[in-house]
Amino acid sequence: MGDQVPSTRIRVVLIDDHQIVSEALGAVLDSTGDIEVVARVSHPDNIVSEIVEHEPDVAICDMEMPGGDPLDRISEALPQSPNTRVIVLTAFPTDMHITRSVQIGLNGFLTKNEPIEAVVDGIRAVHAGHVIYSDEVRERMAPDNHGATHSELKVLTLTPRELSVVRLVALGMTTTQIAESIHRSPKTIDNQISSALTKTRSSNRVELSRWAIREGLVRP
Repeated sequence: MGDQVPSTRIRVVLIDDHQIVSEALGAVLDSTGDIEVVARVSHPDNIVSEIVEHEPDVAICDMEMPGGDPLDRISEALPQSPNTRVIVLTAFPTDMHITRSVQIGLNGFLTKNEPIEAVVDGIRAVHAGHVIYSDEVRERMAPDNHGATHSELKVLTLTPRELSVVRLVALGMTTTQIAESIHRSPKTIDNQISSALTKTRSSNRVELSRWAIREGLVRP
């Protein structure tokens, strides 16, 4: 006798605006025998309705989609589909993205650098009740000597004012220009930049600007 197809498959919704990625991943998942793609979503506006309609076991969600914030939509959908588990699958694993995913209580975070087998195994693991992260994400989340995670050190400890100043630094503004634009003294701005340098482990303003761009605080 041949292999038996499981009576109950893991039902998956794919959320990604790149058609090639969605179709390729969907074809692989449907060929596994124990996973079934029940819907594909290419626009954030459709996330809530598709998850509520299909009540999938697992949703695979990209982080960067035109037209809205997919994680905001996921947060709105989950109370209406409480048994759905969510794995982020993104090409941009920034500290801020990871932090938001952890705060929302999502079940996994994988990068698009992973082999497709890792995504398949991740779906099975999350469905079984585990939380999964790619090695790249685990490195970012690894605790330092004080027990804090990198995402906490680099994002959560920055005050709203420091975040605003960092954005302006990354846009190439001088201390004087920043002070004038937000009506603070140059000394205050220097102090905030110094604090941000320490918290982000940046050696200078150039490194701080690169960090801000990499973490999505500003667009290059």
